[in-house]
Amino acid sequence: MKGNQIPRIKIEPNRTATDGKGASMLMKAYGVELDEWQRLIIDCWLGKDESGEYTVTSAGLSVPRQNGKNVCIEAREFYGLVINGEKILHTAHQVSTYKKAFRRLMAMFRDKKHPEIVKAVKKIREGVGEESIELVNGGLIEFKARSRQSARGFDGISLVVFDEAQEASDEQAEAILSVLSASATGTRQIIYAGTPPYTGCNGEVFRRFRQACI
Repeated sequence: MKGNQIPRIKIEPNRTATDGKGASMLMKAYGVELDEWQRLIIDCWLGKDESGEYTVTSAGLSVPRQNGKNVCIEAREFYGLVINGEKILHTAHQVSTYKKAFRRLMAMFRDKKHPEIVKAVKKIREGVGEESIELVNGGLIEFKARSRQSARGFDGISLVVFDEAQEASDEQAEAILSVLSASATGTRQIIYAGTPPYTGCNGEVFRRFRQACI
């Protein structure tokens, strides 16, 4: 069975090019083939204007649970690390969620079927609260559970990912985004990815961003 591959609501700025195809091909080369709708998302997130700058500085993705949202995030992060050498902060509401994301990405960099990607790794830290992957090319991704202090000690971050974005509060977002505004790496991007807010969850940041886009 194949569901509808076109998002019900799709809003994005005009672009002249995209690195999305390269990101999709990279994931396929390392064992993950994206669905059509996931490729559409990556094309948007990695769209470029005439000057070569990314057209999307703040992006959102809202899909029900267990529908492949995390693959989109992995594709963006994997490409950013391997090709662009970006410094990335991946945040989630729960420790178990960011740990799952960390383990999935770490497995790609430890896949012995692809020795070239194993050699690209400078260091992997697995200690609780210190989970990170650092590459020889300078790329770095760190994983944190969100709190008022979760962004302390970070610098040069060019991509911030809010996983479980429906749970993010204004206080947490403000603290985390302070590292992005202090970045000197040029291109900056924020990705809010989550499920539609449900009764009882915070949802203030996610709802406001969605409404602003619409």
